[in-house]
Amino acid sequence: MRSQSDVVIVGGGIIGSSIAYRLASEGMDVTVLERDSVGSHASGFALGLLNPTNATGELERLVHQSHDIHLELHGRLQEESGVDLQLQTMPHIELALAESEVPELKSECERISRLTGFKTAWLEPEDAWKLEPRITRDLFGAVLVEDVIMLDSYNLTLATAQAAEALGVEIVLAEATEIHYEKDRVVGVRVGQNRIDCDALVLALGPWSGAAGVWLDVDIPIVPQKGEIARVEGLDPVLGLHVHGPCSVVQKADGLTWLAATRKDNTGFDVTPSNEALETLSEQGMRMLPELDSHRLVLQTACMRPVTPDGFPIIGRVPGQKGMFIATGTGGQGIVLAPAIGKAISDLVTAGETEIDIGRFGLERFA
Repeated sequence: MRSQSDVVIVGGGIIGSSIAYRLASEGMDVTVLERDSVGSHASGFALGLLNPTNATGELERLVHQSHDIHLELHGRLQEESGVDLQLQTMPHIELALAESEVPELKSECERISRLTGFKTAWLEPEDAWKLEPRITRDLFGAVLVEDVIMLDSYNLTLATAQAAEALGVEIVLAEATEIHYEKDRVVGVRVGQNRIDCDALVLALGPWSGAAGVWLDVDIPIVPQKGEIARVEGLDPVLGLHVHGPCSVVQKADGLTWLAATRKDNTGFDVTPSNEALETLSEQGMRMLPELDSHRLVLQTACMRPVTPDGFPIIGRVPGQKGMFIATGTGGQGIVLAPAIGKAISDLVTAGETEIDIGRFGLERFA
């Protein structure tokens, strides 16, 4: 383990790995501290859907910026790491399962049609059944979006980390235990009996970010939200699109059909898969694709997402502490937002400013 690094990043999920990759690309010496293993938590279990058309409001610009960077990075990451991202391009279809849902979805279709680079159409039930005959007959219409991207989230995290290592990033499987300051500037981090001196420190601790507030003497309002995904036997013929309604149903490159995802608050850090979540996902999935009733469960996973009181991420400097940065609170959008967050934090560390739209997502909004 190095005794000195330009930047130390605490957290080796997709956010920490993306920041490390960007900083190393700018020639910085970077050390990543990961208590467990890269991609061992939410980053390794996410659905892996990249569909920026569903972003609205304050997050819309950031999501679209991140999507553009995703498209630039995928080929490069696979080449530099040797890891297959299991990329798939497929249509996305949003189902109206009640007549009352039709006006809102038609309005959504009109909104998407105004976006640059995306094709959308309103489908009457007969058109949806031509596209996928197994969709429920209890259908009142659907929004079709062409060419969304599906990838393997664990492989993306691993590829990003390994590409960062190829650029000289050191990944240390150890826990940070203390931050060292000189006046109001961070100068190092304690790891067991060792210390790493640094000019900048980035906290990318996901759902564990709240505990870091003790180091900073600042409240970091992050709590864990439990999310679960069920994977069942693959459909035959293969389901060639991403179906969304009460949940997501998609047949991924592993051949399995994924049903995603539940959200449950106030569970602490419990990652035990629950019967309640399985029943919910099964019921929701079968409501859209009744054939799923005959498909056996293969794997059920649970993980913790980092969420804030207002539902938006925390990205930027830690107020009053020079050289300290934070990136957390992405909820269920860590995979989607990681490239933009990686660039934004790298820009702030190396240049002091960024063109990425993070101005409204600072920690200071909770002061």
